[in-house]
Amino acid sequence: MSKVVLFLLVLQPFALDTGPRFDAYDTRISIKQENERLDNYAIQIKNYPGSRGLIAVYAENEKSAASVKARARRAARYLVKTRGVNPARVMWRYEAACKSNLIILYL
Repeated sequence: MSKVVLFLLVLQPFALDTGPRFDAYDTRISIKQENERLDNYAIQIKNYPGSRGLIAVYAENEKSAASVKARARRAARYLVKTRGVNPARVMWRYEAACKSNLIILYL
């Protein structure tokens, strides 16, 4: 008679490994307002050589997830192409559903 061994894998949520929170905003702000925030964010990233920028995005629902992700990609491109931030120092990540479409900038 052979024995059956079952393994149970329990996945536990892990903490978001981020630096300090720099700014947070709802995606309903205008692109001009967002760019002003990103300008300040770029200055902070450049002033601290060891820092890396993380753009964490949260969507209200699955329907809005694509547009929120597109907004994060646009923000990352803006930091690199317009503000001259090294692309190795900027990343974005989709985190999860939230009460509103939210972007949080971490250093």
